[in-house]
Amino acid sequence: MMAEVAQRTGGSWTRTAQLDAAAYRQDFLRLMTSLDLKPGQAIALVEAGTGRPFDTCSPMDLVPLLQQLLEVLHSQGTPVEAGQPWAV
Repeated sequence: MMAEVAQRTGGSWTRTAQLDAAAYRQDFLRLMTSLDLKPGQAIALVEAGTGRPFDTCSPMDLVPLLQQLLEVLHSQGTPVEAGQPWAV
């Protein structure tokens, strides 16, 4: 599914890629809320980190933020299971 997101047609996202990116953004928000961030805070984090409106972010924009978050969690001694489905 996410492999399709990287596909572009003539420089614009395909409809499938747009839907996949929207689903990925929703998954991102669910993950952030499971970490006790409010959706608005998570959106502000993404927009500050990427310099783009949240609704235009693709998985390629969000994955680096997830990697940074995981690094912060590890550095704080927070137990994060590598086998978690959201682990990057």
